[in-house]
Amino acid sequence: MSSDVNVGALSQAPAARAVKLDKFRLGVLSFGHLVGDMYYATLIPLWPLLIDRMELTLTDVGFFTSLTSFMLMPVQPFIGWLVDRFPRAWFMILGLIGAALGMSFIGLAPTYSLLMVCVVFGRFSNAIFHPHAAMMVRATSGGRHGTAMSIFAFAGNIGIAVGPLLSVGVVTLFGLESTYLMIPFGLLAAAAIYYYIGVDVPKERPVSDSGQPQSGSLASAAQTFIGPLILLAVLMTFRAAIWGGFRTFLPIFLVDSRAVSLLIGGLGLSALSLFGALGGLVGGHLADRYSASWVIVLSLLITSLAIFAFVRTDGILSLLMLILAGMTLFASQPVATVLAQELAPDRMAMASGVMMGMVWGIGALLVTPIGMLGDVFGLDVSMYALAGMAALTGLASFFLPEFRQRFRFLQFNF
Repeated sequence: MSSDVNVGALSQAPAARAVKLDKFRLGVLSFGHLVGDMYYATLIPLWPLLIDRMELTLTDVGFFTSLTSFMLMPVQPFIGWLVDRFPRAWFMILGLIGAALGMSFIGLAPTYSLLMVCVVFGRFSNAIFHPHAAMMVRATSGGRHGTAMSIFAFAGNIGIAVGPLLSVGVVTLFGLESTYLMIPFGLLAAAAIYYYIGVDVPKERPVSDSGQPQSGSLASAAQTFIGPLILLAVLMTFRAAIWGGFRTFLPIFLVDSRAVSLLIGGLGLSALSLFGALGGLVGGHLADRYSASWVIVLSLLITSLAIFAFVRTDGILSLLMLILAGMTLFASQPVATVLAQELAPDRMAMASGVMMGMVWGIGALLVTPIGMLGDVFGLDVSMYALAGMAALTGLASFFLPEFRQRFRFLQFNF
């Protein structure tokens, strides 16, 4: 692929439509995202209890995270492929119900294998929700794609922040076997999608500046952009590995290295996710106002410094570095999803599935070696490895199309 393709030309076309952001439908979709990702986050703060019950090592935890995520890797792109052809809200509705059922039975799983069955089923169901929801978010955006996607991502990260508090709260009050009490939230979200969004919901069609569909020319453009799309997916895979590793081992790091309680470890994880949600909002706004590519580069480079400083400091300064790491680490995720949709405008759901599913599955494979580093050298070394990975990924982001157009020495064919 040639390096002189004009990426901006694609991103401007949908924005030319005089359509207002549909706040109500975006709110319903975002609520569903909040609940689905809330279930996703219920497992991690319970690992200290599960490690004791099942006599696990950090390598076991890392392997569990890697395997369960890798098993789900093809789900979202495949569901996205189906959604591009058969846009039906049943994907979202059934996904939320399955996530509620699967993740709410983790406390009843007596063995490592049955725990994996519950988590795979729950996360498989949650994965079904995302591609169609992301496509619907773009359709409600009124051209403000980065802002709408960042609001959607903000809700998901709020869910990730609430999930640890919910599971720790239920377990603290009623015991580890009582996690089934979390089921009703998923049923409520599924009912809201069914009632307010409906079942038959069309996707947004790519349009030209004149407002007419241009499936042929855009399909050709999507083929032209296959190189940058792959590069973006690779970069976001490493970003997902950093996020997955940091979230997975943060509660263990706080409990073991900082000698805090399980509740404080869960609160630390919630703080990371909550400020990640705020970072996603800021990143989406900056991408609409300035540049998506610069948001990706700068956020990853700042993440590297923040994680390193978090490990090296104590007290309030360490907490501030944790907050900064959460904000910058997630700032690029909604931005990357919008950028992928623009690079594949006739396959938006599938592109969303790649960014919101496949990259997470492949990135999760790196959580196992990060856990192995922790077993051999200590979790401090694992955290330093994550910081180094963030720095390298940020520097590699300079090969995105925007920079290759601006800087001659970066211009080459894929």
